[in-house]
Amino acid sequence: MDATERLAQKIETLSRMFTDAEPASLRTGYLATNPSAGHPVLQGSTATALVPRWNEHPSGLLVPATSVPPAPIDLGAAYLTPDEIFGFELPADYAVRQLERLPLEGVIRFCAQVLNALELPGVSVQAVETHFAGEWLDEPVRSRVRNLLRDETRRLLVPQALMLLARRAMEVSPDTVPDDLPDGDIVGALFSLTQVLGHHPDPGPSVITDRPGTLGRELIANQHFHRSWSVPGVLARYARRWLQLPAEHHGEPGIVDLSQTYQDCTGARLEDLAAVVGYLWLRTTMGRFVIEPGELAGLTLPAQRVESVLMLITNDLPGMREAVHGERPEQRTEWSFDPFQQWPVIRLPEDRLLILDPRHLISRAFGWLPIFDIECPPPGRTKPTGHRKMAARAKQTLRHCSEVYVSEVLHTITRDEGTTRRVYDDAELKAAYTAPGQRIADAAIDYPGTWIVIEVTTTQLRREARTAVPGESQIQDIDKLVEELEQIDATITALRGDEAALTGAPAAAGDRRFLPLLVLPEGFPVNPITLTVIRERARRKGLLTRPDTDPVEIVDIEELEMIEALQEASGPSLLDILRSKQSGSLRNAAVRDHILHVIRVQPDAPARHAGLLDSALRPLVDALPQPHPNSTTS
Repeated sequence: MDATERLAQKIETLSRMFTDAEPASLRTGYLATNPSAGHPVLQGSTATALVPRWNEHPSGLLVPATSVPPAPIDLGAAYLTPDEIFGFELPADYAVRQLERLPLEGVIRFCAQVLNALELPGVSVQAVETHFAGEWLDEPVRSRVRNLLRDETRRLLVPQALMLLARRAMEVSPDTVPDDLPDGDIVGALFSLTQVLGHHPDPGPSVITDRPGTLGRELIANQHFHRSWSVPGVLARYARRWLQLPAEHHGEPGIVDLSQTYQDCTGARLEDLAAVVGYLWLRTTMGRFVIEPGELAGLTLPAQRVESVLMLITNDLPGMREAVHGERPEQRTEWSFDPFQQWPVIRLPEDRLLILDPRHLISRAFGWLPIFDIECPPPGRTKPTGHRKMAARAKQTLRHCSEVYVSEVLHTITRDEGTTRRVYDDAELKAAYTAPGQRIADAAIDYPGTWIVIEVTTTQLRREARTAVPGESQIQDIDKLVEELEQIDATITALRGDEAALTGAPAAAGDRRFLPLLVLPEGFPVNPITLTVIRERARRKGLLTRPDTDPVEIVDIEELEMIEALQEASGPSLLDILRSKQSGSLRNAAVRDHILHVIRVQPDAPARHAGLLDSALRPLVDALPQPHPNSTTS
């Protein structure tokens, strides 16, 4: 008997020692001859393994398979298609044929009902989908869908499809339908749109290098459309950027009063816009998306001032039809909903107001979009003298205030106060590095062993880029960001050569590393494709290529505020978060994804948001009727 045979015999003997003691009744009384793969048993016994599977990290550490961090693909959700819902595909023209038998107002109300339900504060998407599945579907389809929705990565309600349904209704649905015409199938029309979403004859390259391709173009548009932000955060930033900072920097070159400029250009007051939109949004949080006639008359604002706001943010159904039909075909994609974003409130017959999607409403009044009211006053409004220059100064003021706001957040994140000096703004950088032609970033943060070098840009994706219009728009917008990296690269070179010129102290012993950080306050769709393209295009320009320089990261202002809130709770630093992201499973995803799904924390709002939220909502509070001092509440 050779050594191999002796080893096999020894293993057999040991196996019998473990299994022969098991009672025969157990060996013959299994509930299943083949235990489920999801609940394996220990070999030779009926005992279920506490940890069924293990994975080995590159370090050799064995961890339970269930603790494997998510990959970027795990962050997405796939919607159900008609063949999964009904068991068969619907005809290609099904949506149009149904919409031709459905009145326009009814379709718009249907879309608004679902979109508003999805945006209710604290709502569970799964609960909303289960509710509508019960309302719309009969057995056995209802049970099939509910079983499919047990997978948390599947979705029944697709906001994009609801917006497309509203757009298609504007094109083909009649105002009224003859009584003798059978009702159209609005639910089927909605689901049929999901059947064709994302289908392109040319899918483009499957390997991404320095160009996004068709897949990248769609992913950028998808992520922009579904970008997440908190309403309180938007309101807080509005108060600081539109109201407080312009007043605090009044008198500085190029800074204008944004509130006064808005009124001069539009005829409406900025505080009235905040009050009216705030009231409409407040109603949506209570489950209402149609405002009855005369309800806004209850506000203390004069009727003429309310109407000045409504002229900017509303359009009636014929006007919406005209706007949708007026869009250029070559500019129209599955992601373009310009009329609904310009006029998020639709005037229905009998003076009712319908809010199609609360997110569009909030963006319209409290984000960047009021700048476009200044640039393009409403029809019939006489432009003030020097309008073009006035609008340009207003935009520059908002850009400057956005950059100042980012600086404030950075100082708060690093607790840069008193004798501790960590954040160096552009003024200090320019004073330290004065060589002719020297390009300077907006800020640098001094962490032990590492400089984070930051460039802030309010550059946003153009309309063609964010709606996936075929062409070069996305790569051109990405190249603008790559140009911003030149400032970072030049600043790193200056720090590498003479750090003491900035800090006034000799550089600490040991190797210094540099982490480039682009801050885009208005957001940017960060994903494996966009990050790969930006990094590759930067590398080809010779930027950020030294071994002491980490890959560039991109954050928006909401992500910085998430880190600010974590710092208030004694959480990880900005550097810790960026470093752990670069070595984590979501290294090529957005920073918020790393925080939420790898670090697995849900940051609260920063403490300073409370006061800013009060400032943003003050016009609404002042416009609400005050209770009579002698009134009683039952």
